[in-house]
Amino acid sequence: MYIEHFLNLVMLTFCTCILRCLVCIVISCLVCSVLVVLFVLLLSYVYLLYYVCIAVLTLDAGLLARSQYSEGPATGHLDTGFFGFPVSISKR
Repeated sequence: MYIEHFLNLVMLTFCTCILRCLVCIVISCLVCSVLVVLFVLLLSYVYLLYYVCIAVLTLDAGLLARSQYSEGPATGHLDTGFFGFPVSISKR
């Protein structure tokens, strides 16, 4: 009788230990999953903020360039009248 009680106690202790280990593993997996999701969301927001800042700075630079040079930049565009190379017109 004493041996049966001892074996039952050992078995109960072993099962409790296994159950606690499984619970710890599940909780660890959940915590890791939540942390990964939060990291991915944070990274997405950082990339979004980066691209929005680049777009705003590009827009600001374009507006600044237009305000300083109202005739437009001389980059070879047809609307500026500058082509970057001499043009000779000959009538034959």
